[in-house]
Amino acid sequence: MEGIGDLEEQEELRRRQFEREYLAWLKFSAREIAESLRRLSAERREEIFAFYEMVLREPEKMHSPLSSDERKRLERILGGSVRAGAGAVAEVVEVAEVDAAEAVEERESMRGAGRLRSIVLLKTPAVVFAHAIFPASSFFDVGVAMHRRFFVGGRWFAVISLNASYLEIASDAMLRYLLEHELIQGEMYEELARMNVRHLSPELKGAYHEAARLEAIRRTRISEEEVRSEEEIIRELSLKEPLVPTGFAASSIYLHLLRNYEALRHFGWESRDDMEREWERLSHEFASWIEFSVHSFGVFVSELKRLVCSAGEFSVEFV
Repeated sequence: MEGIGDLEEQEELRRRQFEREYLAWLKFSAREIAESLRRLSAERREEIFAFYEMVLREPEKMHSPLSSDERKRLERILGGSVRAGAGAVAEVVEVAEVDAAEAVEERESMRGAGRLRSIVLLKTPAVVFAHAIFPASSFFDVGVAMHRRFFVGGRWFAVISLNASYLEIASDAMLRYLLEHELIQGEMYEELARMNVRHLSPELKGAYHEAARLEAIRRTRISEEEVRSEEEIIRELSLKEPLVPTGFAASSIYLHLLRNYEALRHFGWESRDDMEREWERLSHEFASWIEFSVHSFGVFVSELKRLVCSAGEFSVEFV
């Protein structure tokens, strides 16, 4: 019969193996990302590396709150009000019809606000990347949104973080599709957690992602053309925005919540049942990984610097 010491030793060995494999994956990913960086102007590369250095010093500053107007826009969109073009309605309908349209929009905004009431909405200049779950990918997949749940200061917080450039250029239809996808996938993963499923293979992650994507398309009725346009926007952003691994991105959100706890406290809730109380224990395991995620991101940035500088095309001196 194994003792507690043996189990702890095995767990430590598994953790060290994971850390080695994760660092190796980051370095492999850095090769592909360095190729994209070399295609950018020297000025843009300097901006990206300055961003990396800033968030390494203060990870919580990688994310910032949405403005009031940005949050209201997402509430309106999620409530079902999708605008095809600015200003067109007022030119073609009577005043009474405009008033009716505004009343409908207000109701839909209230409905969207209800769905987002307990969700912290953040934005970041970064595009996130994670281990590949799709056959067409190489070492990683990229995304412009993250939906996570954190336990901070005795309360649970649901957070959706969006790429700031995507938030500016995406159409209403794209944003509604993205939000629905994140919310649906969040519901799926919460159900898995309640079934005590903690780890999924890349194949299963891909299957759940695809199921959520198809359901989001069904709910929003987004056109195939807009889906393709949305995918192209994400691809283009991944080639010119700072790329950050999801592990570090999640740690930065946790630290942002910790730093801004009092201002965000009203979004959180105390554990509502035995399952959430059990998840509290697991959340402490996540907190124990933060130091490693920051360290590994530093390794990734150093590797990027080395690869870009070795090509002889980067003029900035790094310290």
